[in-house]
Amino acid sequence: MSQMHPDDDADPIAGQIGQIEANFWQWDISDFSPVESWSPSMNIYRLPGQIDVCISLAGVDKHSIDVQVKTGVLTIRGSRQPPEPKRSDPQKHQAMCILTMEIDHGPFCRHVAVPEQVDLSKVASEYLDGLLWVHLPLRG
Repeated sequence: MSQMHPDDDADPIAGQIGQIEANFWQWDISDFSPVESWSPSMNIYRLPGQIDVCISLAGVDKHSIDVQVKTGVLTIRGSRQPPEPKRSDPQKHQAMCILTMEIDHGPFCRHVAVPEQVDLSKVASEYLDGLLWVHLPLRG
């Protein structure tokens, strides 16, 4: 059985696959977001001396939220459990019929481009009333 070199003009698909494979190993896997993830809503505010990012995460346990800031990008990841009604008698295994389901659940990820002027050593975040606030102070 003969092998084709990715640069072989006889098989352009093999060349494309080789390039994809080479690019794959250059990716930062920590930045990977599964296709099934949802993207929470957000607002971004420019204030004197800082940028504030507000991400709507109602129903998300604050301990499941991962906030990372690297040069040029803010990444917010986590997961939300599907909301379910409380049952009056948990012993009864009654069937539940979902009539409407619009609240996203499962893993989420959001990337935000941040300017170079952000002082990464002073970034802070807080989780209040279902809103995650990320404060990005600007240098000088």
